[in-house]
Formats: sequence, structure tokens, C-alpha cells
Amino acid sequence: MVIVEGLLLGAVRVVNAAGKAAHAENVRVQLGEIADDGCYFDVWVVADDLAELESRGKLKLAPAFDWGSRESTPKARIAYVVPGKKQEPAG
Repeated sequence: MVIVEGLLLGAVRVVNAAGKAAHAENVRVQLGEIADDGCYFDVWVVADDLAELESRGKLKLAPAFDWGSRESTPKARIAYVVPGKKQEPAG
């Protein structure tokens, strides 16, 4: 992982609490807002770290609407939630 786990989980919580989907693009913006130097992480780094936390059980995939598409969701657009709390992020 590149990003500190606690910061990443906190950013997911804040994004979800704001009613937004916690995908890499939105989480990246939140991380940039709390960074000491105001720098933003690369969206693909955020996406990889979110996927790693999901694989370790620290995050779970957010409920998603099935549009019936055969194409997979781009990695940067996969939304997550922190398990343990009922959260309904927006699409």
C-alpha cells in the first residue's frame, strides 16, 4: 500500500457521509483536501489501495445498480464502503 490505511479508510467514510460514492476519484479528492501539502495521489494508486483494503476485508463493495452491461466497471469507478455501518452512497 502507498497510502496510510487509516487516512484511506477515513476518506472513504467522509465521502460516504457526504452522500457520494467512495470510488477512487472521489476518495482522491478527499485525500487531497486533508493532505498537509495539498497534493493529490494518482487516481490509479488510490484505486489499487482501495482494492487491496477490500481484499483484506477492511472495505466492501458498495451496492451497485446493474445496468445489464457486459463491460466491467473501470477500476477507478468501483465504489466502496467501510463494513459495519449501513451506508447508501450515491452512484
